[in-house]
Formats: sequence, structure tokens, C-alpha cells
Amino acid sequence: MTIFEQILAGLQQKFPGVDTATLTRIATKKAEGVTDETKVNFIVEGISFSDVLNNYGDFRAGQAQISAVTNYEKKHGLKDGKPIENPKPEPPKPEPKPDEKPDIAKMIEDGIAAGIKPFSDKLAQYEAREAQAQRAAQIASVAKKYGIPDFMLKDRTIPENTDLDIYFKDVKQEMTNAGFQFNKAPETSEQRIAKENSDIAAMISKGTEEINKQNQ
Repeated sequence: MTIFEQILAGLQQKFPGVDTATLTRIATKKAEGVTDETKVNFIVEGISFSDVLNNYGDFRAGQAQISAVTNYEKKHGLKDGKPIENPKPEPPKPEPKPDEKPDIAKMIEDGIAAGIKPFSDKLAQYEAREAQAQRAAQIASVAKKYGIPDFMLKDRTIPENTDLDIYFKDVKQEMTNAGFQFNKAPETSEQRIAKENSDIAAMISKGTEEINKQNQ
């Protein structure tokens, strides 16, 4: 596979659902001057969804501009901004009022907005899922710290700005008042080592004390 083909394959795997034409334009640009295949993964990893979105937006902007200019020239009998000699005669049309003249800039803007919308919607959905997953992980972590079992989190709605430490302290107190028996939290490796060292020190102290008594 060529460098271009490897980059395109990597982008298709990283951004499933994105049209091949957009990824092909990006891969073509990124493959320019690259001869080392070991750089392919680095190149693919460096391309974000925003880069894909911007590339698509630039492409649609160019297409919208070309289309708007072509339509305008066709309507007014122009070619490259100059009048066409002996253009095909068309029936006379009433002159548009000043406020009815074609707004090429707006046509381009509308074309860009329509083309980018699917990508911006997909990006918003992705960011919402990421935020939801991070929030759920944070809630689960704090709940575990206070010994709150998983079943207590089911169908529980916690407001976004809630202080989770205070919230789960209150939940634990309510459960304690209701007679719920919490499992003792497992010892950490640091706590276990400290306990073992304390036991060994106690044994040595006791042995030393017995030896001293025997020698008296």
C-alpha cells in the first residue's frame, strides 16, 4: 500500500461514517512529501474530528462560491466576469429591485451552513456522550469511596453542580440511620504493609521482654 492508501485506511477506521471524498482530500494533503511508512500512525493520530469538519467546510465553501458565481454569470450573460459576445437571446426580464439583487455572500454562507450541520451535530453528540461518561465515572468513584453500593446509584438523578462528597456523605448517613450494614472497605496495600510491620515490631518487643526476664 502507498503512504496515501495507508493514511486513508487509518482515517476511515478512525472516523467511520465520514464520506470518503473528505477523507481522501485530507489523506492526499497529509501524504505529500512523506516517504517513511513509520510516520503514518503519527499522522493519523494527529488528525482530529475538527480537522475533518474544517476540511469539509472549506470544500463546501469553495463549491458554493463556484456555483453562485456560475449561476450569476449565466443569468447575466457573463464569462469570467466579461459579457459574452452574441449570447443566446433570452426574453427580457424585469429588473429586480435593489433589495432583490442576488446576495452571493449569503448564498455561500447558507451553503456552508447546510453542509457543516451534519458534522457539527455529530460532534455535539460525541461531546455530550463523553461528558456523560466522565460524569458517571466520577459519581461511581465518589460513591465507592463512601461504600455506597451500585444498586443505590440506579435511576438516581444527581444535579450537575452537586458536591459529590457532601451528597454521598448524606446518603451514607441516611442508609446508616435506616439500619443498612456497610461492608468494611478493603485495606490498601499501604495499610496492609503498615499493619504487618506493626505486628512484627510487637513480636520483637515481646520476645525481647521475655529474654530480659529470663536473664534476670
